[in-house]
Amino acid sequence: MIKMIKKIMVILALIMPFIGCSSNGVKGLVERPKVSIEKVKMGKLTLSGGSANFLLKIENPNHFPIPLSGFDYGLRLNGVEVANGNRERKTTIQAGESKLVDIPIIFSFSNMISLLPNLINNRNLKYDLAGSIHFPWFNLPFSRSGGTSLSR
Repeated sequence: MIKMIKKIMVILALIMPFIGCSSNGVKGLVERPKVSIEKVKMGKLTLSGGSANFLLKIENPNHFPIPLSGFDYGLRLNGVEVANGNRERKTTIQAGESKLVDIPIIFSFSNMISLLPNLINNRNLKYDLAGSIHFPWFNLPFSRSGGTSLSR
């Protein structure tokens, strides 16, 4: 098994420069994984901060497993950056399969006083999440924007 993974890594190392020339990879040989945001769940909000959970779906269209090494992200609420970071997450996405990856985010309102009056008056929260999934040979960007109404 380890021998096979080493062979795959050597093959990928040789063909990765060609993937950089194409946004979708090399059809039939190596294709870029697909990243989509499956679900966004806003957690508890208080006057000091809150939490959110973003669920990413990563699909591997290739005929070989791809190791995932981590991700980075940035979160904006109503246009104000409230969280950013990166997380190491080592896992493998098997050939032809997909994997769900949670991105739990804790944020503080201390750096966004300008957000509070609008949030209290309108009870609407717009979010923009952007980042990239880290693979050993490249990073794959993702983004999603949306909003939610906060109940009284």
